[in-house]
Amino acid sequence: MLKGNSANSTYIQQMNKKLILKCIMEEDLISRASISKKLSISKPTVSTIVDQLLEEEWVYETGVGEVPKKGGRRPVNLRFNPQKGYIIGVDIGGTKVAVGITDLSGKVYDMTVFPTKKIKGERLFDEIKTEMEQIRERLQISESKLMGMGVGVPGIVNVESGTVIEAPALEWNNFPILDELKSRFNLPIFVDNDVNISVLGEHWKGIGRKKDNLIYIAIGTGIGSGIMINGDLYRGKSYAAGEIGYMVTDRTLAKNYHPVFDGYGFLESVSGGLSIGEQLSKRLGRKVEAKEAFELYLKKDHDAMKVIDIAIENLSLGIANYISLLDPELIILGGGVSESYHVISNKMQDIIQRFTPRKCDVVQTTFGEEAGVIGAVALFLREYDSVLNI
Repeated sequence: MLKGNSANSTYIQQMNKKLILKCIMEEDLISRASISKKLSISKPTVSTIVDQLLEEEWVYETGVGEVPKKGGRRPVNLRFNPQKGYIIGVDIGGTKVAVGITDLSGKVYDMTVFPTKKIKGERLFDEIKTEMEQIRERLQISESKLMGMGVGVPGIVNVESGTVIEAPALEWNNFPILDELKSRFNLPIFVDNDVNISVLGEHWKGIGRKKDNLIYIAIGTGIGSGIMINGDLYRGKSYAAGEIGYMVTDRTLAKNYHPVFDGYGFLESVSGGLSIGEQLSKRLGRKVEAKEAFELYLKKDHDAMKVIDIAIENLSLGIANYISLLDPELIILGGGVSESYHVISNKMQDIIQRFTPRKCDVVQTTFGEEAGVIGAVALFLREYDSVLNI
């Protein structure tokens, strides 16, 4: 065990190593001298740590910079090596599962999507394993290059034990997901709620970059949100923070509230994708999905307008409450219903501005199908104890 000055020195060296690597990642091309100046770390210390990073293949040397004004040799530039390792990202949803592999910069090299409901129980994890192996073989990546895995799940997750406390869309209660994954993958694995990983992905590579106070709201089967405060994910005492789907936004409607689906809250039962489809289906006497509901809304269908206007109003009030309480820099909307943001944005913005003390931009995610994979990878890089620090 390290004691006293020895332990302190080791800690400082490790922190400096993380700072220097992060600096190289952010600057793309940078010299040792520039790192020293930017971080106020002595040149000998920077040189020693850079040599370690080169030996461990975290960085590589490339080309030379400009001649210093005072003369002397051209500095050798350094660049981060994103192919040092690869990470598996898995997004388990109520209707589909996305599996992909990225490098350390978050570039998705390959991914696949398959339906959730056709594969039940343990077979779901066997299929994840099979799909991952097929991707790895296509990319010709050796197992030794895989650093680990991040996984998102649509439910409340005890991140310490790796247990899904509740996931209505998957019919899971106190489900030991981490044990299931570890029995198939000999890798470090981290699991969290799917909207929590989404806000991490947006902060790392998405529209929320360089903003440390973010809300990500996923409007799909149900409605959930991920909260980032001062650059840190806020999970709450029992890992249930962000359950915006349970927010009550209409006192009159709440008097006769009955969940449309078991385990879903008031706002989800008014504004969620499944609820919109269910409500309109009852009015029209036939099966209608949320996507068709928005198409009918654009055509000024009376029933569609009635259902969706109420959905927009309640969703907007929920967002307005978030803005008033948490004062975020940005609110990002994702999920299937968010694809119809162009349909609802004007009405939504009018309601939000009416009920909030200050302006906050509400925008649609710029990610596509790869969103969950990138978020899961961001989770891994956040939680895994290594020199890499995103």
